[in-house]
Amino acid sequence: MSTDRRFDLWGAAAGAALGLGDTALLVGLGVDMQVAGRDASLLVGLVFAFNLALVGGLAGALLRARRRERAAATELAATRQEVFENEKLAAIGRLAAGIAHEVRNPLGVMRASAAMVQEQFAPEADAHRACSFVVDEADRLNGLITALLAFARPSHVEPTEADLEPLVDRALALARPGLDVRRVEVSAELAPLAPSRVRVDPDLISQVLLCLVTNASEADGTRHIQLRGHRDPEGWSIRVADDGPGVAEQDRGHLFEPFFTTKARGTGLGLAMAGQIARAHGGTLRFLEGAGAGPNGRGACFELRLPWQLPRERAAA
Repeated sequence: MSTDRRFDLWGAAAGAALGLGDTALLVGLGVDMQVAGRDASLLVGLVFAFNLALVGGLAGALLRARRRERAAATELAATRQEVFENEKLAAIGRLAAGIAHEVRNPLGVMRASAAMVQEQFAPEADAHRACSFVVDEADRLNGLITALLAFARPSHVEPTEADLEPLVDRALALARPGLDVRRVEVSAELAPLAPSRVRVDPDLISQVLLCLVTNASEADGTRHIQLRGHRDPEGWSIRVADDGPGVAEQDRGHLFEPFFTTKARGTGLGLAMAGQIARAHGGTLRFLEGAGAGPNGRGACFELRLPWQLPRERAAA
């Protein structure tokens, strides 16, 4: 029997108990209940119990209907949001394709020309430095176009059985040069509880972890990053926390929106792509307030949750 159906039975049972209880109370108070000279207490009790059981059952059915209505409204809202996100991705894809076609070729020509002109001047000359600026900005724009194309392209998941610890080690190895430059220490601790293997795309999950570690290390004032993992009946949870300044309250609702960034030279696509990858695995990526690695939870903390198995429609893709 479904949980919702139990509302009907509990309502009916509560109504019947209330009817019998009221009848017993009336008898206890000395109310004389007779029909044609015969005691009708039992009959009155049964009538009360039946009527109130009917009312209770109807109340349970109404509560069940309201629960279904709320669940349907929630599902509809989620579907609308997914449709909106898909439409937004499609628009970004068209934009990225147009930019790649119209900008990349002349951008490559400008970069190559600036690099060639740069060779004609001494490193200390103003013209040499100006050409360096052109080359650097051309590379930055090319990186933005590449990120746009990658974000607009749906995440193709190629699942395989994998341990999370090697994926964490791989992400940290890729992030190591930046961590060393910024002198940021990292501590990682994954609960050694079996099973430790999940069905994921190792490259994509490493990309998510690299994004989280890189973002944490680039926050002003970050000196320490913590990676903590644990398992539960539903899957794995990995938290990446830093002791930096944290996320301003007005920015928290926009963290996973495309092109939102607080960095001077950021693209605003890193967390958006990471969230997209998490959803492609049937998981979630969210910001946890007050769970940073600094004193009293200062800093930022993001949690990646992965189920033990991919949803069937994604695993079959």
